[in-house]
Amino acid sequence: MDIQKQLEEILPADRIKTRLIDVLSFAADAGFYTLTPKAVVQPVNEQEIIKLFHFSNAQFIPIVFRTGGTSLSGQSITDGILVDLSQFWDRVKIENEGALVRVQPGITGAMVNTYLKKYKRKIGPDPASINSAMMGGILSNNSSGMCCGVVQNSYHTVKHIRFILPDGKSFNTEVEGDYIRFENECPDLYNLLISIRSRLETDTVLHERIRQKYRIKNTVGYSVNAFIDFQHPLDILAHLLIGAEGTLAFIAETVMNTVPDYQFKSTAMLYFPDIYTACQALVPLNNAGARAVELMDRASLYAIENMPNLPSVIKELPSGASALLVEFQETTYAELEEKVNMFLQDLTRLSLLHAPVFTSNPKEQEYFWKVRKGLFPSVGAVRKSGSTVILEDVAFPVARLGDAITDLQHLFKKYAYHNAIIFGHARDGNIHFLITPEFNSPEEVTRYDLFMGDVVNLVVNKYDGALKAEHGTGRNMAPFVETEWGGEIYELMKQL
Repeated sequence: MDIQKQLEEILPADRIKTRLIDVLSFAADAGFYTLTPKAVVQPVNEQEIIKLFHFSNAQFIPIVFRTGGTSLSGQSITDGILVDLSQFWDRVKIENEGALVRVQPGITGAMVNTYLKKYKRKIGPDPASINSAMMGGILSNNSSGMCCGVVQNSYHTVKHIRFILPDGKSFNTEVEGDYIRFENECPDLYNLLISIRSRLETDTVLHERIRQKYRIKNTVGYSVNAFIDFQHPLDILAHLLIGAEGTLAFIAETVMNTVPDYQFKSTAMLYFPDIYTACQALVPLNNAGARAVELMDRASLYAIENMPNLPSVIKELPSGASALLVEFQETTYAELEEKVNMFLQDLTRLSLLHAPVFTSNPKEQEYFWKVRKGLFPSVGAVRKSGSTVILEDVAFPVARLGDAITDLQHLFKKYAYHNAIIFGHARDGNIHFLITPEFNSPEEVTRYDLFMGDVVNLVVNKYDGALKAEHGTGRNMAPFVETEWGGEIYELMKQL
């Protein structure tokens, strides 16, 4: 029996895609990897998810979940069965006057924020792709973004999760009885989680290593901080799902704590003679209370400088210049004015090319952020034909970001990636670098392989940073999980 007929025992034919033209259209997500699925299915409820899990186990065919497909690291592609959740999983419910929001995986983060707007609240994670990224991917990659940092990322703002394990059993951390049921129905998993938690409680070196690694953004491997943040195995497992890229269970519904959507904002572009000098401004900006600090190197500014309504000064910047898009946000105008004025009085500590011009005009602010969020596609649009856009996502301690970027730029020169650009969430030491290699010869593949080896060595061994800060581990960094975490913690991850 072919796979179409087999799947029709679970779903109606109109929600199963096996024609070549259909599966090819799902072979890629927003990243540069391609895998052609055997079938694409569109379940509408949890019972169909459970049946798909049973089918997967019986037929030894992997299943992968996809919502918005905005992943840049290949998490939402497969040569097995692709489960498309973008059509029928979009329910949202506002609770407790906007303090909580209940979501299914197939609704965009932007739409959730639209529902929350009248309560002056929003979800914590704020990725640049929020208009297209859906909650399933935002949670499964432990997305963060421009303002949320570590404290308000997906992991830290989840309150309750309803999930389905690959064996079809479902649990909900909102239901008190599920804690006992989890122990009774999944004793092996329950005991494994207790064993790992106990090991980490008694091993002070590993315990502190985990705590230290999550002081900066980090989505490499499983969220093992769950073992030191929570006591009950069900809570531990629920939080392991955040950032697990769908490998442990299916997240059916999530209740999230929301965060304030500050109504008063002041925004400016700050220009510096070089990127190192820009990074020296990060600690003063963080101390001043800036909610967002976005870094753009000169190469990224070249890609946008001809866009309408941008300050003309951008075209006049010297070749090594850099910019920080800075925003202060507060609950009242008086608080905002105080913060901005305090910052402006301390400008002598910064080596600025031009005096900053802050704006509170919502349209001007919206345009600044539109330009920043569109930076990746703007650069990708002008790449050389036949090249591949690769965007990496790393994090360093903020105080060492300038040195780390300088070293990274040396690697660009060493491997002749002359069109590389750097931008990102500098407030958190999180940068994205983009290169456009051409994989048209073995030599080009070798060059990229050697480059990535040096990047890994730089991030992990020199700066003790994170190889993935907010994009999930992905396929590119999966081979280096043990390199970053070390053998003992990696073995604990493998047990899961």
